[in-house]
Amino acid sequence: MWMIFFILSVTSCHAATEFSSRPTYVSLPLMQFSYQEFKRPTFLGSFGLWSLMAGLSFGANGDTYKQISENFLLLPNMKIFNNQYKNLTDILFKGDMTGVRVSNRNYLFLDKDSLVLPDFKTMLEEYYDTKTYVMDFQDQNTAALANKVIEIFSPPLTNIYTSSDFKETAIIMSNVLYFKGEWSLPFNSSNTRPEEVRTFEGERGEVNMMYMRGKVPYSHMESMKASVMEMSYGNDGKYCMLLLFPDHNVSVTEVFRNFERVTFRNIFAKLQSDVDESGLKEVEVKLPRFIKQSRLELKKPLNDMNIYNAFKPKYARFYKMSRELMYIETIEHNAVIIVTESGTVAYATTPGLNKASSNLKETTIMSPLILFIIEKPTATVLFGGIF
Repeated sequence: MWMIFFILSVTSCHAATEFSSRPTYVSLPLMQFSYQEFKRPTFLGSFGLWSLMAGLSFGANGDTYKQISENFLLLPNMKIFNNQYKNLTDILFKGDMTGVRVSNRNYLFLDKDSLVLPDFKTMLEEYYDTKTYVMDFQDQNTAALANKVIEIFSPPLTNIYTSSDFKETAIIMSNVLYFKGEWSLPFNSSNTRPEEVRTFEGERGEVNMMYMRGKVPYSHMESMKASVMEMSYGNDGKYCMLLLFPDHNVSVTEVFRNFERVTFRNIFAKLQSDVDESGLKEVEVKLPRFIKQSRLELKKPLNDMNIYNAFKPKYARFYKMSRELMYIETIEHNAVIIVTESGTVAYATTPGLNKASSNLKETTIMSPLILFIIEKPTATVLFGGIF
C-alpha cells in the first residue's frame, strides 16, 4: 500500500460568479474548524486547499469520493466541473493587473516506481494548472530538485520540501497560492505609531498602528455584529481585503457564526448601498502593521467536515488515480500574511514548510479581527484569517 503524502499542500462571467460560491462556502467551515481545533489565530490559503482537494477527488471513488465531493461542494459531472473550474481560475489568476500579483499552482511529484493512471495525470495537467514530475524518491537530491521546481514556477517561494518528505511515499501532491497587492490608497509610514491593543480575552500588547484619512467603503452591520471595511488593491479594485471588526464584547467566533445567514455578496451590497445613500465619505482608517503565520495539520478540521475515509488505509479508495492501494497520510498547511503601509503579501504552501517564513518576526498580540482577501467581481475568497 502506498501513501499519498498530501504534503498539502461554462463560458459566461455569470456562470463563473455562481461557481465561485463553491470554494468560498468551503473556506468558511475550514477556517472555523481550524480555529476551533488549534485555539489560536488562524490564517489559511483556502482556495489553494480547495483546488488541490478538487483535483484529488477525481482520483477517488466510492465513499472516499463522496465525502470529498459533498463537503468541498464539487459537481458530480467531472467534465462540467473541470471546465467551470478552469474558467474561474482564468478569471482569478490570468490577465493584466497593475499593483497586484496573484497565482495558484498545483504540483504532482511521482516516484519512478509508482503506477499513476495516465488519465488522472492528464486531467490535472490540463485543467488544474498542475506541473507533474517523475523522480527517484530514494535519491537524496530529490527534495532539492523539487524545491527548484517551486522556485521556478512559484517565485519567490522556495525550500518547501525536505528529504524526509519523500520517504515511505509514492506520490506528493502540493499547492502554492501567492498574492501580493499594493493598496489603492496606501498608508503614510510617518503616521504609523505604537498603540496598545487588547485581545478579546483581555491580554494586552503593543502594535504598530497605521493611520490615514481616506474614502473607503465602511459600514456597521447589525446582522454580523461587526463593522466592515473594504480596502482595495491595485488600480481597478478587482481584489480587495474585507475586514470585520467585532462589536464591543462580541467575540470573533460569534461574528463568524453569522456567516451561516449572511453572504459576502450581502456584505458588499451593504457597503455599496451605504455609498449610494450617503456617498463615499472620508473616514479615519486604522489598521495594525502585522505579520501572522499559521502552521497547521488539517486532518482533524477535515474530519470535522466529515472527510474520513481518505485518511484511513483500510477505507481509502483512489482507484481512479492508481490501481495500487493509496491513502492520504497528512495535509500540512503553512500560510503567512504580511500587512504594511504599502500593501499585503500573503502566501500558502501545502506542505507546510517554507524556509523564507521561518525567520519571520510575528506580531504576538492582535485586537479581534477577521479578514479575507477576495476577488470582488466573483466574490471568491483566496485567503482568510481569524485573529
